Amino acid sequence: MRIGTRRECGRKLFDRLALGIAAVAAIPSLAGCGHDVSGVAVAAEVDVRQLPVGNYPTDPLDIRTTYDRSMIIAENLATARLADNVVVGPEVDPMFGHTVLSRVLGSPSGASMVLAGAVQPVLERNHMVYGYSAAASTEARDQMIGFEVSSNFQPFGGRIAGPTATSFNVAVIQFPDEEQARTAAEEMEAADFDVSPDQNARVTLERTSAAKAHWRPGIPSLAATVAEGRYVVNVFVEMPTADLDALRSLADRVFAAQLPLLERAPGLSTVEIFRLDYDPDAMLRRTLHPTEYIDPSTDWESTHTTRGYLHHVEAPATWKPLLDANGVDRISTASSGGLLFRTPDTRSATALWTGITSFTPDSADPPAVPDTTCARTTHPDTSRPWSDLNAWNHKDKFTCTLHYHRYVAQVAGDQLLEAQQKAAAQYALLANSQSF
Repeated sequence: MRIGTRRECGRKLFDRLALGIAAVAAIPSLAGCGHDVSGVAVAAEVDVRQLPVGNYPTDPLDIRTTYDRSMIIAENLATARLADNVVVGPEVDPMFGHTVLSRVLGSPSGASMVLAGAVQPVLERNHMVYGYSAAASTEARDQMIGFEVSSNFQPFGGRIAGPTATSFNVAVIQFPDEEQARTAAEEMEAADFDVSPDQNARVTLERTSAAKAHWRPGIPSLAATVAEGRYVVNVFVEMPTADLDALRSLADRVFAAQLPLLERAPGLSTVEIFRLDYDPDAMLRRTLHPTEYIDPSTDWESTHTTRGYLHHVEAPATWKPLLDANGVDRISTASSGGLLFRTPDTRSATALWTGITSFTPDSADPPAVPDTTCARTTHPDTSRPWSDLNAWNHKDKFTCTLHYHRYVAQVAGDQLLEAQQKAAAQYALLANSQSF
């Protein structure tokens, strides 16, 4: 029997698309559309309106809230951009398998918590804008042997590396213009040197000839500073033995990895900072965000490249090959919400999902959501990101990981039901975001 008008056929198709349901058979197989086709239509995607999302939102963030503008928010976005262009340990050498510091340098006083306290007046005089500092080591930060807070250089956030560790810190600070950056670089080196002028000795680097460097003979560390455009880059290296040639060589290698990154991300004027886009790749809008208040931050609510994300992973040497192999280009995080990875295609997302879930072997019941696994994470887990500012749910006991088309997402909760509901909401959010 052939019944139904073309208008009725179109209405039925619209109704199915509104439910998120796709027929396996061709579209004309809709009953009453003038075709006799045998077989049974089945759903390729679930009706996301029926998923057990609890009270979590499933609409894209930019539909639920308005992105405010302020200079503080603008500088947070600029710092996130800078973090994407600060080198991570494995880019210098695979032996630097552990992140031991990732810190925003938002003010001269904040910068002096990493750099020597003597440089704070220099930063103030030359009108420091913002900065970012990261450190990597051959040993995990929880294996470091002590903790000290003083006005001296604190390259590892006050932690003291063990006697067999090789470590480095790189701090990148932007100034208003190139002249102030050059002045600041010279004055920062002088101020640090003058902390112990009778014991320090000046050093030159072979490959980074413009850098000003010094060390204390017999002490296995070296500091060097150079201006690069509107930036000042300070590098601190530490090794088990006081081998000056080895220290100089390592500092050169850090600069060689760092300086080209800044050439591709030149310093910004105040106007350019204020015009930075909250969400240029439409990642935050797809990331589970339980509240309607957005608070952009380099650490807990932002969009990053792979490099920027790796600053918040304890074991970047484990994560970097997995992300690189599957073409991950953007990663976003939302406070108390989701962690979202973008890959080129569904096949890459599936492979990434498989790799991530292998990090959390203690399985837990998943929700009734396709392509989702959950795990108990009460044991130490180096696959989970952390930061000194308690970013992204790192203390929660359960995680759920899912993939949808080219995206892979991870959510967490203190209770399994919480993690399951977040996973369902994140899946629905990704589905609902496809048509926007």
